[in-house]
Amino acid sequence: MYISSNDTATKFDNHTMCSSFDTVQKVLTIDDVCKILSISKATAKNWIRLGKMIPDMDNQLFSAEYIERFVLELKSDDNTKLKSRRNKKSATGKVLYKDYVPTANNQKLVTDLLELGIIESERDLLVVLANFAVQLYHQSHEIPYLENNILLNFLSQEHTDEFHILIRDLIGNDTIDSTLINKLQPALEKKIIFIKGEDSLGFIYISLRDIGQRKCSGAYYTPEKVVNELIDKLYENDANLKSRTICDPCCGTGNFLLCLSAKGIDCSKLYGQDVDPISVYLSRINIMLIAPQMSVSDICSRIIIGNTYFETFTQKFDVIVGNPPWGCDFSEKDTLQYRKLFKTAVGKSIESYDLFVEKALTMLCHEGVLAFVLPEAILSVATHDAVRRLMIDTCSFKFITYLGNVFSGVQCPSIILGIAPSEQKTVVGCKVTTENDNFVISEHRTFSDGTLSLNVSDEENQCLNMISNIKNAVYLKGNAKFALGIVTGNNKEYISNEKRNDNEMILKGSDIYRYGIITSKNYIRFVPEYFQQVAPIEMYRTKEKLLYRFISEVPVFTYDNQQTLSLNSCNIVIPEIDGIDMKYILAILNSSVATYFISKKFNSVKLLRSHIEQMPIPVVSMDVQNTIIKKVDHIMNSSENISGLYEDLDNDIMALFGLTAKYSDVIKNALRGKKLFLAK
Repeated sequence: MYISSNDTATKFDNHTMCSSFDTVQKVLTIDDVCKILSISKATAKNWIRLGKMIPDMDNQLFSAEYIERFVLELKSDDNTKLKSRRNKKSATGKVLYKDYVPTANNQKLVTDLLELGIIESERDLLVVLANFAVQLYHQSHEIPYLENNILLNFLSQEHTDEFHILIRDLIGNDTIDSTLINKLQPALEKKIIFIKGEDSLGFIYISLRDIGQRKCSGAYYTPEKVVNELIDKLYENDANLKSRTICDPCCGTGNFLLCLSAKGIDCSKLYGQDVDPISVYLSRINIMLIAPQMSVSDICSRIIIGNTYFETFTQKFDVIVGNPPWGCDFSEKDTLQYRKLFKTAVGKSIESYDLFVEKALTMLCHEGVLAFVLPEAILSVATHDAVRRLMIDTCSFKFITYLGNVFSGVQCPSIILGIAPSEQKTVVGCKVTTENDNFVISEHRTFSDGTLSLNVSDEENQCLNMISNIKNAVYLKGNAKFALGIVTGNNKEYISNEKRNDNEMILKGSDIYRYGIITSKNYIRFVPEYFQQVAPIEMYRTKEKLLYRFISEVPVFTYDNQQTLSLNSCNIVIPEIDGIDMKYILAILNSSVATYFISKKFNSVKLLRSHIEQMPIPVVSMDVQNTIIKKVDHIMNSSENISGLYEDLDNDIMALFGLTAKYSDVIKNALRGKKLFLAK
């Protein structure tokens, strides 16, 4: 899967920051610079404030020459400080996507190609790919060949079939000179193994393209096991899948199409589209290798080049599959067009996979099904509210599989989601697969808050509703101040493990536990103007505050009245609710009820402000609060039997929510095995 905002092949060049200096104006604004460097405006302003990047024209503009030098400096080893702060989309280099195919021989082939280091340009890569494609052609047709370097010999022969046409599409009609062949000889002598249904050509292509180009285009390549799992779900949903027309509107090099064919779908039923011509050429070659009876014209009419956002097939399809692009960088021109065309193109930034879901739904015929691999964030994160509303208001949910982190080098929990446009608009009948459970939703659910909590059984959902619908509750939304911990911009420079007269302790997330803080061995000289990002000083120095881990399996909150500093792995909330004590709120947020509510509703290891703001807090008398607070103080001041004290307090919290023994057991069963993170 690959897509970008224009209909041209991605080119190799000296600048791998998703921009070329040949096409930018002489004078650059800060917005231009942010786009070139793939950084946020806040980061750019901080770099300017800290003198790491200096406007060289009128104190507010940049010359193209200055930014070009700056890019070269970023790419060098001389500026590790700035490199550590660059957006991950600007990362460069090549990488082995070993999960993409299972065959060890072909994995070793790509490892060897990477180690050779001789494939330096797009032309180099295309010639190597063409040579491997010819090897696969011979193997798939059981035609013997004496040497692996057979491309030139193949091109010089007369052909009785049309495969050579697809090879010429890939490499063009220019003569391949002997100098290039000699340079690439070590790579051309390698052997690829033909495995029907395996996208080995795509594996080479994605591994030898620059990682920066992939990230800027939103391309995250789908492991074969995930593709097969999606197809299995389609078969479970539709016994007549073999008779359906199926389209992958972001087909890349064709791994979904190949796996569909391997699982019994005739290639004449398969269609695909991608904006990257090289990917499409490889996809067509892949199809001809497994369906030699098809003509080139038939294949080319089914696998097409084009920007799916703007134009696609005129026909409708029974099934849409794929892994749409994530996090594309759109041009300003395209962004304006998308806002006119798509209901989901709202908010400050546009997410490419939201647009793809909306577009794909329009490509389905009556009773068609959409099955996409998507980030799990689409189910709950606020920026995806528009696409969730679109799905809730127009679709029935057929199946969902929670995959966890399945993409090489990417920390992004993912799902397989199957939906179908329907007047019924229901989740009843949805088949749910999680890491530890399989069930079918049998009760109607409403999603008034726009969050799709599909990883909970009917009984667990009843428990969630009990918590959500508690009477006389208050919320921290609009009733609290939130702040991030300090972002230094370079912890190696600013954080010391030695205590001195001019520095003080600073906490990381791992330094705090429920109801406790361990003595940190990290110290900082607090000079706010030196740092990348700092909250208002009073947030750190307030009389009392709650600290919480940003990354954690369960919510972890503690109380601080020592004006302690914290890094951005340890964030701050200061409740401001009249008549509600901060330590009482601490008890609620550390409870099993809150853990259950937040984990089931948002299913994320990141604890976001929006998650905390949605947690209901029972309003109780001061006498009841004082009882809770005494138990909180007891835990904070004890060194023995803390787990027993916590359990006693936890039972009190469950009672405040009116939870019966049945639902208390539901919560305890759901949280069994999770760490409590109590103070040591």
